[in-house]
Amino acid sequence: MGYVEQAEKAFKNGKTENLTPTYVEWENEGQVIVGELKGVVSIKSNKNEGIYNQYMFDTDDGLLKFHLGMVTDGEAGSVMEVGGIYHIEYQGQIKIGGGKNVNKFHVERIYA
Repeated sequence: MGYVEQAEKAFKNGKTENLTPTYVEWENEGQVIVGELKGVVSIKSNKNEGIYNQYMFDTDDGLLKFHLGMVTDGEAGSVMEVGGIYHIEYQGQIKIGGGKNVNKFHVERIYA
């Protein structure tokens, strides 16, 4: 059986998994994502010289991807593990030196 036939059979029998995530923007304070961390990819910023992480989560709403920003990457992001279940709440922006703002998050690991 060729690959096309295998794919057709898998789709027909519901034996596929969508690996294309939906990108999420953090817009409203109190916005929450809960799910399993599936992977982390480092992205070179086009705004500055830095690198930030893009996180991929399996959630009740499907596969999502988002970034938390370099500050959270260096804090909670540095101890988050693939396979862990996390509750992430957006807490808005805070001002830092130099007239800049950063996104603030509250991250909890869920032990089920």
